[in-house]
Amino acid sequence: MINIYGLGVRFSLFLVIASMLVVLTTAEFFYRATYEHEINEANSDIEELYQTVAATASISAFLEDEDLAKEAINGLVKSDKILAASIKSEAVYYQVNVTEAINKGTKPREFVVRHPFIPEESLAEVNVYPNFDHIIEQAEAISTDNNYSLYVEAIVVGVVALIITYYIIIAPMIRVGRSLHEIKPGTKQRIDVPDYHAKSEIGALVRDTNQLLNKVEEQFTQERQLREEIQFLEKRFRMLFENAKSATVLMKKDGFIELRNKAFNDLTEKIGQHDKQDYGELLEQLFEKPHEVKGALTEAFARNEFATGEYKLKSHTQDAVVWVQLIASPLLTDDGEQYYQLTLNDISSRKHELQKLALQADFDSLTGIYNRNGGEKLITKLVSKGHHFALALIDLNGFKAVNDIYGHDAGDEVLIFVADQLKEKIRKNDVSIRWGGDEFVLLLQAEDEESVQKVISKVNKGVMQPFYFNDNNEPTVVSMSVGVAFYPHTTRDVDTLIKLADIAMYKAKQNKVSAPEDYLIFADKEQLTAKESKQKSEVD
Repeated sequence: MINIYGLGVRFSLFLVIASMLVVLTTAEFFYRATYEHEINEANSDIEELYQTVAATASISAFLEDEDLAKEAINGLVKSDKILAASIKSEAVYYQVNVTEAINKGTKPREFVVRHPFIPEESLAEVNVYPNFDHIIEQAEAISTDNNYSLYVEAIVVGVVALIITYYIIIAPMIRVGRSLHEIKPGTKQRIDVPDYHAKSEIGALVRDTNQLLNKVEEQFTQERQLREEIQFLEKRFRMLFENAKSATVLMKKDGFIELRNKAFNDLTEKIGQHDKQDYGELLEQLFEKPHEVKGALTEAFARNEFATGEYKLKSHTQDAVVWVQLIASPLLTDDGEQYYQLTLNDISSRKHELQKLALQADFDSLTGIYNRNGGEKLITKLVSKGHHFALALIDLNGFKAVNDIYGHDAGDEVLIFVADQLKEKIRKNDVSIRWGGDEFVLLLQAEDEESVQKVISKVNKGVMQPFYFNDNNEPTVVSMSVGVAFYPHTTRDVDTLIKLADIAMYKAKQNKVSAPEDYLIFADKEQLTAKESKQKSEVD
């Protein structure tokens, strides 16, 4: 199939058009030149014809011989190039076809007939009328023949030029083009230098092209190696990212997640979140306190620092309490686009252990209620918030005998029993504390003695229930002595509050035998003053 846009077709069309323009221009020039030449040639012929008959015309005019005059004129008109002729002297006049020539508007060429012996003297005049129709027809015929010859010559020359050009230039260029088209970049394929073009421009073009292909192959090889290295690193990075234990996401500034790993999907599934591409700006929908997280991260990013913190996730499942360590850093691409990388390490186990340790620090391991350390924290917390409460300090009566008679295990059972009774009998908002040994403290939400007495009475009844150790049929009963002080009514100082409750408790303890029903004593400041005075006098 011929490619009409190919170099050969276009060059051929160009050559044909250029040849036609040259031939037409040249033909027109030769036509006019030939035409003018033939016209001039005809005029020369007419002059030569006259010179042929000039002697006869001169004798006829000198002798006034009409026959000679006719012979001269008739001799002229025999030529196809002469339409008419005439001779005119004082004695002779003869013409042939003059009237026809005048009717055609032909102008004559005038020749002076000289005296045969005295050339300076004229004897007659000869008018010759050229046959322009014949002359022009002959000139046009000759010009047309010349043009045809020129056309044929131009066609031959053009065809020869086209053939030579095709085999010398176009065909090698086509072969070079096809070879280049079939070459796959980056391979060892190269273009062969066409025959007889080792030193031509086409040969130089092929060599330059092969050098360019060598550079392309070298670049392809380098790019292929670089791509393999990138693919290797990408594979390793993806494996590292996908198998990372820490949940990691790469997200846009508007919260759209571009990249996430399996650990992140597992984490969202663990807290009952639906799988989606957007959990709000900086994953705020995942956190129980989103404003706290967003504020911390925004503040860190404003300082161009990475942010870290421990936050609790918002769980949609009952049993899943998930704490994470959040590490977030802003990323800026070469295109100026802002991204965030957020890593969430599940620290729930560590949090649980810390909470467990905190519980162990604040709760009594034997009874399960607050220990003194936890109790003091609660008192400090109530005081800092301005709550009013009553502090009841309880000391067990008969506990030492249990330890002495039945051993410490039995004593521990008593303490557990008492703690259970305290938890069971107090109100929902009251708190029971093992203060140390066989001493307990109750923090009661009460501001009057009647409310306290009502609660303590229930507790006392529960504590005084008979208690049986193992197979012993003899019941064991413990009682309690209670001292109560009110905050802030009795005092605003916590140490004084405890000391006053302790004084009141010891005062009640003095009644455990003589008046066991007076096991509850309310403290007042005077008790502390009196005790301090007594201690001072004992020292003095």
